[in-house]
Amino acid sequence: MMKIRTVLYIISMLMLTTGAQSQTYKNSLDSLINEFRVGQAEKAYQNLAYTKAIRRFEPIYQKGYLADSIKGQLAQAYLKINKPLEAEQVYASIADAHLTGDDLFFYAQALKYNGKYAQADDFMAKYLVENKNDSRAVKQNNSLPVIETILAKERYQIEELDFNSKESDFGAFVLDDKVLFASARDIDVVIRREYAWKETPYLNIFSANIKGKKHGSAELFSTNLKSMYHDGPVCANADGTELYITRNTFNSLLGKKGVGGTNHLKLMVCTRQMDGSWSKPVDLPFNQENSSSGHAFLDKDGQRIYFASDREGGYGASDIWYADRTETGWAEPVNLGADVNTEGDEMFPFIDGEGKLYFSSNGHLGLGGLDLFVAVLCNGTYMVQNMGYPINSAKDDFSLYLEEDSPSGYFASNREGGKGDDDIYRFTILNAVSFEKQFRSRLLDKYTQQVIANTPILIKDSQGEVLDTLVSDTNGMIETRLPLETTELALAVEASEYHPYQELVDVSEVITEHQMELIPLPVYGIYGCVYLLPDMLPIPEVTVVVQSANGVSKEVISSEQGVFKARLEPDTNYDLVFTKKAHFTKRMPYSTLGIDTGYVNVNEFLELEMQKAEIGKSIEIEILYDLGKWHIRQDAATELDDMIEFLNDNPSIKIELGSHTDARGSRSSNQLLSQRRAESAVQYMLDRGIDPTRIKAKGYGETRLKNRCADGVPCSEAEHQANRRSEVTIIEM
Repeated sequence: MMKIRTVLYIISMLMLTTGAQSQTYKNSLDSLINEFRVGQAEKAYQNLAYTKAIRRFEPIYQKGYLADSIKGQLAQAYLKINKPLEAEQVYASIADAHLTGDDLFFYAQALKYNGKYAQADDFMAKYLVENKNDSRAVKQNNSLPVIETILAKERYQIEELDFNSKESDFGAFVLDDKVLFASARDIDVVIRREYAWKETPYLNIFSANIKGKKHGSAELFSTNLKSMYHDGPVCANADGTELYITRNTFNSLLGKKGVGGTNHLKLMVCTRQMDGSWSKPVDLPFNQENSSSGHAFLDKDGQRIYFASDREGGYGASDIWYADRTETGWAEPVNLGADVNTEGDEMFPFIDGEGKLYFSSNGHLGLGGLDLFVAVLCNGTYMVQNMGYPINSAKDDFSLYLEEDSPSGYFASNREGGKGDDDIYRFTILNAVSFEKQFRSRLLDKYTQQVIANTPILIKDSQGEVLDTLVSDTNGMIETRLPLETTELALAVEASEYHPYQELVDVSEVITEHQMELIPLPVYGIYGCVYLLPDMLPIPEVTVVVQSANGVSKEVISSEQGVFKARLEPDTNYDLVFTKKAHFTKRMPYSTLGIDTGYVNVNEFLELEMQKAEIGKSIEIEILYDLGKWHIRQDAATELDDMIEFLNDNPSIKIELGSHTDARGSRSSNQLLSQRRAESAVQYMLDRGIDPTRIKAKGYGETRLKNRCADGVPCSEAEHQANRRSEVTIIEM
């Protein structure tokens, strides 16, 4: 009242003033009027009168006077009456600083309704930053790849029914030879009542006769089941003797709203009389005054009723619950759990003859608004899948009914191309979604427990028919998905060096991880890992040449983890040569003389360590000479051959080959001897094709002793031997 008096005062002042004063009063008047209109629009929004709220918000928004903090209400109202394009435009006009919280989530939803999935993912990701635990957002984040997969396969044939009206029609249920459904179409009554949400007539229960693949015209199902507000949808038990109705709560004497000024939904049941009429509906015992319960469906035995409710104890706005029938009536409802329910809306449950649960949800990942989902119970956990395209669209798709022993049924949608608001469609399943369970297994050596990689494994059914061929990865793992009904499968492996393997596996229960342990054949071999000095990190892709004394050699390459494996012959001496570009070649002896069968881990007794080739880096090589001589002996040639291979593998590297003596003898003779030995070693390599510009000889005599053994110092032969050495130093790369 105070605001009205203020407005009247400003109007009177406008009549008495002119110019700048008049404009000031006019601006104040506009501000007060807009504030009043916003208040009225917000009140309508809070009362769920979305059409009225839009009518009051729109003029203010179009003039640019609606604050960003309030625009979300207008956008939400558009979404509530199925106008996502208008909602998107309003959300797009909100400044980034005010586009937060639920506005981000519902902006993403509006974009999905309009088929803009990539943009929707961007805003959903922003919403997740502050709402990491919102199961709806987690499921719907990065949805574009999944949506593209869903849209790629057409799983249903769909046709609209001719009894649809311009108003909302949904909730089809077959009883006898009729399709029963809820409709907001007009009926011939004296007083036309509308509900504020969309300002359309209240729902009533209608029916249409089934005539083969056609349907008769729609008519009111029963005047006895009509109330003042919403009636429908309905469901019945298997023999059609009980009819369960979703109905508004209201004061039947005064026709007023229910508790808290809100018309909640409740479930009622009536029974068929001897003359075919229906008894007066009575409330189910688990209805609550302060919450809604509706959209019921009974299982085939009629002993469990599923329904949607927003009662306390749920996960979101509307959850699916169930209650079991007992000898004394209905037990307390139980929430179906977080596998099915989200922070969003889950509603319209339906159970088929196999016990599969069908429901509608805007919380699971879908194509737009409400999507249809199917779930199966496996080991106490519901597995949920989107039913696919085109039964699902970017709009709301809901209230599925599947005919018994038939691939056909009904559902409702407000997608484009229909006759009215929500329309009922008939569908036939062409390619149903299938449920699968994951099976994982690791391939191992039975005795060493080492993984066996890159090995084919045949997956067969219990009759021996091959289902798939998989190859174990670097961790020895295979992974596949099996039809949910699979109870047994056979595994078959034929790997070199192992006995053939076969096993029949019981997969009726979920197996977290299975192992296939192969028994090795009686073979000789080695395995190990090559490391880099000084940090001892594994070196990938090292070439390992296994050279036997009889001249036969084989070559293997170490893995990305530096691991190698090679099969050997019994009673044979080998040289193991490790080479890699830009690394010094490493040679080590190994023998199978006196060794038991099986693969041996050579890291347990060999130092498989390589050094990187860098300018200034030196390594010792063992070149043996006769006393006082410098000619290359046959047993010294092996080391030089390795150095030749190193130079050939690294054509840009230049080296110095240095020779050192101990301190015994004169300095001059030692210097001359070391120079001749260095030149002899270099000449050996030149004779075998090494470019003379890439290598030079340098004798150091006794000038670079490694220990204390200088002239006159008593030392052991081993200490003197440490000073008699050859070294290769990188001088250019």
